[in-house]
Amino acid sequence: MIVWSGLGFLTLLIAAAGGGGGSGIGVAFGGPSDHANVGTGIGLMLAGVVIWFVGQRLNRPVTVASPLDGRPTEVRNRHRFFWIPMQYCGPIASLAGVGALIVALTH
Repeated sequence: MIVWSGLGFLTLLIAAAGGGGGSGIGVAFGGPSDHANVGTGIGLMLAGVVIWFVGQRLNRPVTVASPLDGRPTEVRNRHRFFWIPMQYCGPIASLAGVGALIVALTH
């Protein structure tokens, strides 16, 4: 079961696009060998950076007028993936990319 709130599902889509796209580029350049895994690692690391910036943008606080008295109030958006704020999933994806890269280069 996948759990998200708001636009947190974008975390999975961005990570899949980065890993899959990197793997596709690796296969295109080197064939179905360790080059595909190198591409997957690089793609996941880049996806992690994208997830970080998208999460920072989506979860930034917004100042709105309070409906009760009209005073400015700061509210936060809740875009989460498995209860983790989206921007913090970025480093996790990047670490997965580093792991895939290490496996590809040492295998």
